[in-house]
Formats: sequence, C-alpha cells, structure tokens
Amino acid sequence: MRAQHAFTHYIRDPKNAPRPTDIEERRMNMYRDLLFTNISNVISDAFPVLKQISSEEHWEALCRDFFARHPSHSPYFSEISQEFLQYLQTERHDSPDAKDDFPFMLELAHYEWAELFVAIAEDGDSEQIANTDPLNQVLSVAHTALSLAYTYPVHTISPDVLPTEAPEQPTYLVVHRSDDNRAGFLETTPMTHALLTALADNTELTTNALLIKLANDLQYPNPAIIIEGGLNIVNDFISRGIIVLA
Repeated sequence: MRAQHAFTHYIRDPKNAPRPTDIEERRMNMYRDLLFTNISNVISDAFPVLKQISSEEHWEALCRDFFARHPSHSPYFSEISQEFLQYLQTERHDSPDAKDDFPFMLELAHYEWAELFVAIAEDGDSEQIANTDPLNQVLSVAHTALSLAYTYPVHTISPDVLPTEAPEQPTYLVVHRSDDNRAGFLETTPMTHALLTALADNTELTTNALLIKLANDLQYPNPAIIIEGGLNIVNDFISRGIIVLA
C-alpha cells in the first residue's frame, strides 16, 4: 500500500513528491504523461468553451493543478467532469494561479457540465408525459432537465464575449435534452425558475395547489394571474418533455 501511494503521489505531483526508487524515471514519466493526457482530453471535451477562451498555458496549468490536487472519488472517466467541477468549487481558490481565472469561470464550467449531464442522463423509470388536465395533476421536472440561475450570462460567453463584471440582472436558463437527444437551453424568467424549482422536488401538490402556494410565497396580489401564466409555462414545457408526471 505504501509503494502504491508513493507511485500515485509522484504520478500526480512530481514536483512535490519523490520518485519511487524501484521504477526507472523514464517509465514513471511515461505513465504520468499518459494519465495526464487522458484526463486533460476528457476535461477539454467536457468544457470546450472554457478551454477555447483560455490561453494554452493557463488551460494546461489548470488541468495539472486539478490532476495534482483533487482527490477524485470515482474511477470512471465519464465522471471526471463532475470531479473537475467539484475541484473548481472547493479547491481552486487555493491555487496560486487562481488570480488569473475568469470571474465567471465556475459558472461557465457548471453550465457546460449541466449540458453534459442532461445529454447522458437516464430517463426516469416512472416518467410519463402529462397530457390531460395538467392543472389537477401532480407534476415534476424530468431527469433530463435542469433549471439554473447564474450571475453571468454564461450561454453567451465566447472568445468575443468575455464579461468582466456581472450584469445587474441574473440569467435564468433551462438546460434540457431535446428530441434528438442533444442538450439545448432556453432562457427563462425568475417566475419560470421559481416554478421549476418548486416542481423539481414535487411529489404531492397538484399544479393548481403549487401555483397558489407560489403566488402566496411571492406575495402576489392576484393569484389568478400566476395560475394562468404558470399553466401556460407548464403546457409549453410538457410539450418539450421538460415537465412530466411526478
């Protein structure tokens, strides 16, 4: 076990770990380069916009810092994107290079992770299309959709659009899987985000009861307007497969 720990420690962080004496340096370097290349390729594929807007030097340093410092809990390459997001959320701020990161980096990475998540998410075993009387049905959000709120307009970021400050208004998005099994997004409103957030964990309330509760929570003086507008949103999202029977 001690030999295995020494091996992996050197593979991950050769600058700060001694090389195992029973393995020649050339072979250790080959192992290290192979593993790092595989992992950095997976990260690059999962976060293409973040890579595109970063310099080559900064991107490689970011990947190497993740490779060296993050204790991944999953052995599967398919879950490396989740591990990378966790690294950005909990560990990146301690890196000496973090001062050069984009202010929106974490939000952009989360958005790109969300696109990958809904693209490969499994359909819920019990999910059914709600197609009759949705106002009196118990509805929820499909496993293949996420309602998200960001301080930056992450869906517009590109090499030509690099915001330096967050705008006054947040950005609300629904990331969902379309009929052709590709991830897409819809820009929404605070009302739609509040509705989908309430529906995400809903197992008991009918849509009518949920909309009345939402109107009360928002202290809206005329609940009928919330119910009418909310029902229009629900019907639209049912047709897109975003809202399903709970």
